[in-house]
Amino acid sequence: MQIKSFHSESWKSILKVRDLLLAKTGGIDNACALLYSCVAGGKLQLSLIYEQLRDYDHKINWEKTVWNRAALPKHSVLVVLAMQHKLATIDKLNHRGMHIVNHCILCKAANESHQHLFCCCQFAASIWHRLLQWLKLRGRIDCLKRELHWLAGRRTRRNWITQWISSCLTALTYSIWEERNFCIFRDVEHNEDYIIR
Repeated sequence: MQIKSFHSESWKSILKVRDLLLAKTGGIDNACALLYSCVAGGKLQLSLIYEQLRDYDHKINWEKTVWNRAALPKHSVLVVLAMQHKLATIDKLNHRGMHIVNHCILCKAANESHQHLFCCCQFAASIWHRLLQWLKLRGRIDCLKRELHWLAGRRTRRNWITQWISSCLTALTYSIWEERNFCIFRDVEHNEDYIIR
């Protein structure tokens, strides 16, 4: 069975996992053998299947930078979603079939995407610049992923300065997304001073 547009999201996910299983094992016979090896106590153990399908080669070095004691969990969750391009930006909604006029509600100068919203938007760039000045850091944030990799490279076990910088980074990323949602859903706009404060 092929994935069709009218299938439910759950069924599409099941079919995608099937395709992944077939691609990883090289065929139906090998896939069946793998599934039989994941049976324990007469029951199919999904955790064993997950371990078999999991890609260990793709490691990220920024997860401990985002998930630290200084950052609020809701800020960290949003940054992880932003890093994976999972937030419902207008370009993603249009790609899913919704027809929305694509423009950045914050700067009104370009189309909204993850890259634009968190790095290229003039409104966000101005806020990032002010935050970097406050933290006494030079440069500008042009890519959220690059900044997290940079922070991960500076991270040591007890480096509270890096934790502080990363918590500011996650908080401001959250604040930009929150401001975007305020503008769209509540028709309320705040100035830069309000967001920085």
